[in-house]
Amino acid sequence: MIRKENYEEGIRVIASVAIQRGKKILLINERAEPYNGFWVIPQGYVKLEETVSDAARREVLEELGVDVELEGIVGVYDDFVKEGPKPTHYVIVAFLGRIKGSQEPRPTSEAIDFAWVDVSKGLPNVPSVIQRILYDVAKGEGRRVRVKL
Repeated sequence: MIRKENYEEGIRVIASVAIQRGKKILLINERAEPYNGFWVIPQGYVKLEETVSDAARREVLEELGVDVELEGIVGVYDDFVKEGPKPTHYVIVAFLGRIKGSQEPRPTSEAIDFAWVDVSKGLPNVPSVIQRILYDVAKGEGRRVRVKL
């Protein structure tokens, strides 16, 4: 039996999707915490009783108005963000994905803006954890891990 006191408060799970088109990756200028004002891949919190892959697809739809097909997992990443008296531990599950059909992304109320970025030519204001994800995508790491989604 797992006891409640064995869990730490302040741990959050985030589902994210690196959407690639050629050499470019789709970034959004985030409107919400913890990365408000930074350029990130589409992402958001996993809700109670929601799978991580369902959360990833939902977040892309909410932030960019498009449906995505998840093609694999890039990796699982940790980020520690100081919010108040103690840090919050974010566990980020990063998927590799592609937009279904001929849909085109558009910013919604959850994203300030979006851009297709060639990560080999430098990055805008991107948190270090997102830089690590983008580096792994560029290396092709996400294509090595296949899971049933």
